Order: sequence, then C-alpha cells, then structure tokens
Amino acid sequence: PDTSIYFTKSAYQNQMREIADRYLAEETIVVTNENYMEVMEAIYDYPTEFSGKTIEMIGFVYNDPDNSQQFFLFRFGIIHCIADSGVYGLLSTGVTTEFPNNTWVKARGTIKVSYHTSLKQNLPTLELQSMVQIEQPDSPYVYRIF
Repeated sequence: PDTSIYFTKSAYQNQMREIADRYLAEETIVVTNENYMEVMEAIYDYPTEFSGKTIEMIGFVYNDPDNSQQFFLFRFGIIHCIADSGVYGLLSTGVTTEFPNNTWVKARGTIKVSYHTSLKQNLPTLELQSMVQIEQPDSPYVYRIF
C-alpha cells in the first residue's frame, strides 16, 4: 500500500518514519485488522530495517504459480476508496504444508528480504515458523486508517 499521494513528500516521510519506528520497537509485531495496511506500508518502505522482526498475521494463501516453495499471504485492502482497493501482503516461505489458494491462515514468522525471480525485485518475505488454517474473518477487508 502506498499512501504517499495523499501527503507532501516530507510529511509522508515523517509519518512513515514515525509509524515504522513504533513497530520496530515491538518485540513481536501483531498485525491486526486495524493496523494491517500501515504495517504493510512500513515494511515495504523499510524492508531491511524490519529484517529479523517477528510478525504474526492472518491472511489468505495465494500460491506462487512460478515457485512451489513460496506463496503470498494477502488481505483485501482499501486505502482511500474502492478505486484503490487491491490485495496487500507478504511473500511467504518456510512451511512445507501446502494450502490451496484462498485458504485463510494464521501465520507467525520472521521478516527477511528475498529476490522474487518472476517479479525481478527484492521483496520483504515472511520466513514462516508456524501456520494454521482458520475460518475467514467476518470481513476479509482491511482499511488504511488515517
């Protein structure tokens, strides 16, 4: 998620630095419905700083069609309005249990940065320690709260 268009460059940088610092100070970052979008934005803005941090989150599985050893954990997110809705989450690896696409899971792991060959870029990646299937939340959507 990228909210930079809603701020001046310096205001955005100041706000995201403050948000990142708040989560970096936590021993374990628990990603909730309320903070999901800001945590994801902070991780993508400062991926190397979040490397080594433990994350707990829920999301649905999207299996990477190009690599059976990894998948994405996503949530449907809305930043400002339905026009900017999409799926937001983390590339994930490290658990050998395979779940079909759209299976909802609760996951715990450590952030690292890894290269995704199909997307040809480095991505923050959740190196999973555990993952269990759960029921879909009452609302699969998360919103950016300003």
